[in-house]
Amino acid sequence: MSKNDVYVYVAQINWDEKTTQKHLQNLPHTEQAYSQRYTHPLRLRSFVASRHLLRQTLSHLEEKPTQDWLFERQQQRLVVNPQQTDWHTSLSHGDDWVACILAKTLHCGVDIESTTINPRFMAIAQRFFHPLEYQQLLDLAEHLRFTVFLDFWTRKEACVKAWHCGLAHHLAAISFQQSSLNPVSYPNAFTTLPLTLNTWQHNDWQLACAVHLQEPRWLFDEWRL
Repeated sequence: MSKNDVYVYVAQINWDEKTTQKHLQNLPHTEQAYSQRYTHPLRLRSFVASRHLLRQTLSHLEEKPTQDWLFERQQQRLVVNPQQTDWHTSLSHGDDWVACILAKTLHCGVDIESTTINPRFMAIAQRFFHPLEYQQLLDLAEHLRFTVFLDFWTRKEACVKAWHCGLAHHLAAISFQQSSLNPVSYPNAFTTLPLTLNTWQHNDWQLACAVHLQEPRWLFDEWRL
């Protein structure tokens, strides 16, 4: 296992409410208390499933019982107890899918989005995309726009998570081109934290990851919850 290894896991959530509640009861009390902010059943399911996936994958790498892992929140980020491991993480979920990244760098981010078309995606792009990105969408045939929108959105959100900056305030400041995997422009504050990105596509989801590593070795796996 190398310090440049980056593990990326995706899992489908096929839980009903009873299964969600069962796994919720297995979480530490602090996480159960935090989950109370999720009043919508699907949001609660995503929260519980993401923690379940993270614990399973950490135990797969470290051979520690899943119930022993402790997480905490630092400046809106989920952090694995540093006394237990030097793995850093980021989580994401979209509809029936959840994803996590594990890396030996503090600066890592992941985003997964459902490929179900959002009828408001052009309005979202106009508000949150860099003007050059929005123009790229306008220049495309209409049936191609949503795929490129998802590609840009997932990469932008993965970068924002890796840089630990506010989502709404920085999305428009980060710009991509279809021909370039990494951002072509971003805020000057992050010039000392260059990122390497990778993307994966599936019929049901679009995924992007970003890490502050020069030559990461990407290790992708689909997981069963």
